[in-house]
Amino acid sequence: MLAQLFAIAGADKGRTFTLKEGQTLVIGRGQESETELKDPHASRKHCLLSVENGAFIVVDQESASGTFVNGKQVKRHVLQPGDVLRVGGTELRLQLEGRHDESTLLGPPANPKPKPAVTPLKDLVGQSLAHFEIKQVIATGNSGLVFMAHDTKLDRPTALKVLWPETSQQEDERQRFVRAMKTMLPVHHENIIEIYAAGKNGPYCWVAMEYVDGESLTEVIRRIGTAGMLDWRNAFRIAVHVGRALDEAYKHQIIHRNITPRNILLRKSDKVAKLGDLMLAKALEGNLSQPVTQLGQLVGDLAYMPPERTRTGAEVDCRADIYSLGATVYALLTGHPPFEGDSIPEVITKIRQAEPIRPKEFQLSIADRFQDCVLQMLAKRPEDRFQKPADLLKELNRIALFDNIQV
Repeated sequence: MLAQLFAIAGADKGRTFTLKEGQTLVIGRGQESETELKDPHASRKHCLLSVENGAFIVVDQESASGTFVNGKQVKRHVLQPGDVLRVGGTELRLQLEGRHDESTLLGPPANPKPKPAVTPLKDLVGQSLAHFEIKQVIATGNSGLVFMAHDTKLDRPTALKVLWPETSQQEDERQRFVRAMKTMLPVHHENIIEIYAAGKNGPYCWVAMEYVDGESLTEVIRRIGTAGMLDWRNAFRIAVHVGRALDEAYKHQIIHRNITPRNILLRKSDKVAKLGDLMLAKALEGNLSQPVTQLGQLVGDLAYMPPERTRTGAEVDCRADIYSLGATVYALLTGHPPFEGDSIPEVITKIRQAEPIRPKEFQLSIADRFQDCVLQMLAKRPEDRFQKPADLLKELNRIALFDNIQV
């Protein structure tokens, strides 16, 4: 099915851009774009429009003036026929070739129906959503904001994650969210941030979670660069705690697929590590086996992805989580992930081909056994890693016994 973007306003009015299945159109005024708009208000690389399985997905590329659909600013949005995409001062209407209904007529409709205003997420502070009083923003993620909130029904502090409204309004995104929540609600473990409840109120999908008074490993790693190396035994304990979380998820036939330092919290009171953001988890069997991420979508921090996840369509299993945990522990030992670079292609090439520098070159005191364990977690081929979390825990317990470490 062919489709077009038709310029209905701006310096390029009257131009058309054909869209085909599998295509990614770079929209902007720069020479690296396929459109090379004459609009001085458009960024050189303003946004991307991908055609995937019949869906038209627009993603803003951190443009200076923002990307808008039907007058509303979006970061990521699934376009429908008749929607108007605004880039700078240029308006582009999506239309399907061969259709002549009112929604795809060339030019804007005479009296477009205004859409109700949606409160931006940051402005929810001080308001209530369901039975949660929203206090402050405590984290920002790709899928939404996390607030410190008070559960008025159960009288307890809660971490409330609210998805971006443009995500919540798309049926496929909403169903993906529902599947993820149904997957995780039955999972309870000391080292997994517990999900209390989830729902949808108006334009907002939300999930209420256990509030952890502590800091993410991202903050711990950032401190390593200024305050010196973290004692390897502390990194070891975190590896054990998250390994236990993965073992519990494995028992429920769940893989996480997004293990990064920002998704592991270290509780202040007792230094217990807790794995969070299992919204991206995937149930491996039964009625919940549909993927909760979109086809071709790379989710998570690239530097912590295993080689197989950098390839389109590759199957991943619990060994991918073991790699990502290994990359996180490596960063705790050295202050940086195993592979870094100046561009995405460079990082991907290193993940696939380069060998990491041995952690003892950064911190001589690390036990050889633990270094070898981390390097095995980072093996390029999944079959060369620990094959399941229980195998990893067995080796970690052996190291704890040999080096007399209390976990």
